Amino acid sequence: MMIPTLLLAACTATNVEGFAYSPLSLRPIVAGGPGATSTSIHMGKRKPSMKERRRQRAKKLPSATVDRGILNELPSVDTWEKTDASVGSKRESIPTSEVAEEDNAAITDEETSIDKETEETIAKASSLVQAQRKSVGCLTHVRKRVEESFPINEAAKGLAEKGYFVYDGFLSKAVDADSENEDAVFGDEMVSEMLSESSSMLANDKMQRDITRIADGEFVAQIVGGENYVLCPRITEYVVSITRHLPPLLNKEYDVIGAGDLPKLDSAASMGSLRLYDRKTKLGTLSFLANPEDAASDDSVSERPFGVVCGDSDGTENDSRRLTAMLYLSSKEWDSSNGGGLTMETDGQKVEAIRDRIVLLRSDVCSHRHEPWLGSDDSGLDQASCAIVHFIQG
Repeated sequence: MMIPTLLLAACTATNVEGFAYSPLSLRPIVAGGPGATSTSIHMGKRKPSMKERRRQRAKKLPSATVDRGILNELPSVDTWEKTDASVGSKRESIPTSEVAEEDNAAITDEETSIDKETEETIAKASSLVQAQRKSVGCLTHVRKRVEESFPINEAAKGLAEKGYFVYDGFLSKAVDADSENEDAVFGDEMVSEMLSESSSMLANDKMQRDITRIADGEFVAQIVGGENYVLCPRITEYVVSITRHLPPLLNKEYDVIGAGDLPKLDSAASMGSLRLYDRKTKLGTLSFLANPEDAASDDSVSERPFGVVCGDSDGTENDSRRLTAMLYLSSKEWDSSNGGGLTMETDGQKVEAIRDRIVLLRSDVCSHRHEPWLGSDDSGLDQASCAIVHFIQG
């Protein structure tokens, strides 16, 4: 029959799990050996599973022994801390309470710094406001003195008739009982500040020696304002305010009294200067120039000549100065024995350098002479000054 023959042939070429079956015997088939076919070799090499491969690798690796004691000494994972790898890790290792305290301390320091800066800013702003108020107060005070208390009619007549006019207490005279405790006090303080500014400018080398009077111990400085305002704010404010308000009133009064020969003055420009006397400088200079016996004597000062502000008559054509105002700044104890002041050539009138006295004189025609300062060794009598304003022709 055909069926049994085919089945026998199929069984002869079939292998199961690496064994070949034949009708005669059951024997293993070795791959590549006698009687092995390609089918039998492929079936003999079964691919190992993942578990089997792990076991094979484990057998090939060298054996290692783990010391459980080391593991037991390590802390548990949940208690490990960060290392010092970075600043951030250090901060993370700090307990929350300490971090909060540091943050609060940092905030407090920052707030303290801000508070100090705020206080300094407020203090500077307050100081600036006070300085501005003081400046406005001084400018206003001079204006009120010129417009309300200064005898403008008498001044115009004196300039027209004699060429000069003298008025005491220009800034500090009490006009009436109501103003005695206000304007008078304010003006007196202003005069004291102006004198103090003069001394400060000399101490800080902001004045130049008057070499035309080298033995008289006198110094001069120009009042120009601007960046130099801080050197003498009160003196600068005085110059600015009197320049703005005195010329218009005099010009108007000239027309009223019919003084046509008096030149009109400019109210927008003037020339301001400061002259200071220092007794110590004078005595020090005399010790070199005079005999030792006469070094401490004031008699060695020579008499000065008469003259006008503009110089000789020929020089007035090129000089625009037409009126000069001299305000004397000295202590309250300064009197005629301490020298200073003027002497008028026309009538021989002597004008002492009394505190807060203002002298107006015509710059081009009034001949006068400056008397030498003397002072004394007493406190407050070793220095004196004079604020000078030259009004120019308009």
